[in-house]
Amino acid sequence: MNQAIKEEEEEGEEGEEEDECAVMLPIKVLGRKWIPCILCELLSQKNLHFSDLLKQTKGNDGGKISARVLSESLRRLEDNQIVVRTVISDTMPIRVKYSLTERGEDFRVIFGIMKGWAIKWVESTQKCRSPNCIHTCVPSININKVKDLFEKNSLYSSH
Repeated sequence: MNQAIKEEEEEGEEGEEEDECAVMLPIKVLGRKWIPCILCELLSQKNLHFSDLLKQTKGNDGGKISARVLSESLRRLEDNQIVVRTVISDTMPIRVKYSLTERGEDFRVIFGIMKGWAIKWVESTQKCRSPNCIHTCVPSININKVKDLFEKNSLYSSH
């Protein structure tokens, strides 16, 4: 089990059974305020140095992430094999670059489906007003077409 997910479970109520639900795993990874914002930056720009992520990562309210929270969030993403950390030691000071793994790139699809769901079900008057929103880094995936694909390929199952 991934370290960050294990830590999340330890924070739960005592006596709570371990949750191994496949749907809950990505929710646990995304469960912190800044994680989707960091992923959005990496989905948009592929490789970013820590200092660039610190400058560019903004919340939907326009707030900026702190260095401590960014560092903790990146460590969590690295522990879950969502990002890879590359140390560039031939420069002074030593720099660190972050990029998404294949597992991390899959969040483009997850975000696209979430965006498609919101477009289908949220009233048109409730549009996002934030220029820093995640929706800018992914295209919308049409939920009805995905459902049709599932039905055609018998993908609806309890597994």
